[in-house]
Amino acid sequence: MKVQIQLDPEITAPYITIHASALTPDIEQLIDALSTSEAPIAAMKEDRIVLLRPEDLYMARVENGTVFFYTATEKYASKKRLYELEQQLGYAMIRISKTTLVNIRFIDYVELSFGGALLLKLKNKQQDYVSRKYLPAFKKAIGI
Repeated sequence: MKVQIQLDPEITAPYITIHASALTPDIEQLIDALSTSEAPIAAMKEDRIVLLRPEDLYMARVENGTVFFYTATEKYASKKRLYELEQQLGYAMIRISKTTLVNIRFIDYVELSFGGALLLKLKNKQQDYVSRKYLPAFKKAIGI
């Protein structure tokens, strides 16, 4: 991949343009790295506010109207909406249903379930189904 940088003192905010003949896995990985937020995400644990690193999040799921984050060992509540988190977290977190985002880096395995549904098992022992609506995007994200 060829990289070119142009410095221009008149540009007030940096921007990136990618020129390619097709969207390849290398370009998707580059977009993922550039668009993923490095800023910590505020979450609640009992009466404490905790700052979580995006790369530590295994899953975000809506339960009884509240968004919860799952890490390797803990569960935290969030005040944000799922669509806001999806935008903030970038391509590493992929939507698998109306109520769930998962970090594809922490998928332990995918199990075929009833009616051809896919059940994701995460490395922290959490699990959830990929809904039919989000199945094509999920398959593309994991390369099948």
